[in-house]
Amino acid sequence: MGKVLISLIVPIYNVEKYLKVCLESIIKQTYNNIEIILVNDGSTDSSFQICKYYEEYDSRVILIDKKNEGLSSARQAGINKAKGEFFCTVDSDDYIEKDFVEKMYTQISKEESDICVCATRQYSKNSSKIYGFTQDVKSPVDITLEDIETIYNILLGRYHMSDSWNKIYRTDFVKNTEVEFSLSKEYNGTDLLFNHLLLLHLPKISIINEPLYNYQILENSRVRRKNKQLQKGFMIIISRIIKEVETLKYSKLINNQLSCLYVNFLRAAAQDVFNSGINSKELKHKFNEFQMENRKFLIDNPRLSLTTKHMDTFSLKLFCHFLNAESSMKLINYFILRQRTLKLLGKIQK
Repeated sequence: MGKVLISLIVPIYNVEKYLKVCLESIIKQTYNNIEIILVNDGSTDSSFQICKYYEEYDSRVILIDKKNEGLSSARQAGINKAKGEFFCTVDSDDYIEKDFVEKMYTQISKEESDICVCATRQYSKNSSKIYGFTQDVKSPVDITLEDIETIYNILLGRYHMSDSWNKIYRTDFVKNTEVEFSLSKEYNGTDLLFNHLLLLHLPKISIINEPLYNYQILENSRVRRKNKQLQKGFMIIISRIIKEVETLKYSKLINNQLSCLYVNFLRAAAQDVFNSGINSKELKHKFNEFQMENRKFLIDNPRLSLTTKHMDTFSLKLFCHFLNAESSMKLINYFILRQRTLKLLGKIQK
C-alpha cells in the first residue's frame, strides 16, 4: 500500500532489551512503502548485532553505524540519509501502533500540512496514561506570525512541541527551514529545541487525537536526565531560539513570550539543582551561582523583558524551601510561590 516513500528514523544506543519490540512494530506497519533507517550510535551491547539481523531480514532497512555522539547527532544522521517525502523518528525503546504511519500519512497529506501530531500512551511497568488534545484544538491550523508573537508558549504546549517521536514531518519543510537536531549530548532538550525552532517557521499543523505512539518511561532514563547539565542546556536552547527570532525578524512583541518561556526553563533548572541531592551548605552555594549566572544571562539577552530586579522577585530560596518542606507545609508554600510567580509574570507581560 502507498506510493509515497516515508522514512522512519530510529536512533539506537544500548537498548538490546527493547529493540526487537520497537523494530517489529515498524516492520509490521500497514503502510509498507517505508525506509527504516537504523542509526547505531556506538552501542556497546548487542544492539548493533540486532540491527544487522534486521538489515539482512528486510530490504527496507538501512543501517548507519557511527561513533557515540548522542541523540541529536543520531537523529540528524538519519534525516540526512532519508529519501522519504515525509519522515518520523521513533525512539528505540518505544513502539508504534501498526497503523501509525498509515494514519499519520493520510492526515498530513489530506490536510496538506507540514507537521502532524498524534496522541501518545506513556507507560511504565506499573502505569499507563494517554496524553491527547482537548476538544477545542482544531485540525489543521495555519500558524501565523501573530500567533507566534502573542501565544507562542500556548502553541508549544497545545501541539506537544517538546517531543519529536509523536510526529510526522514533511521533509522539504524541515530542510527548507535549515533547522537541525543539534544539541550536544551532555544536555537535555534535544526534541524541545528542534520543535521550538520549527514552530517559528509557521508550519501548518494537523492532529490525530488517537494514541498511535507508545512511549516507555524507564527508570534509567530518569537517572540519565538527572545527570545532564539542565541549566546550561536551557540557556543554550533559549539563546538558539532568540537567534532564530532575530534571523526571522520577529518584532519586539514576541519578547514577552520568550520571557515566559525562560521563566519556565528557570523553574525546571531550579528544581534540578534541588534534586541533585547535595547538602544544605552546597545547595545554598549552588543557588547563589545559579542566580549569578542567570543575572549575567539576562544582561546579555535584551530580548528577554526581565530585569535582574525581577530575578530577585522570583525567589529561588523560597522555591528551595518549598521543595524541601514537610508535606504538611507544601501546600502553604505552594500558594506563596504561585503568588510570587504570578507577580513576576505580570511584570513580564506589561
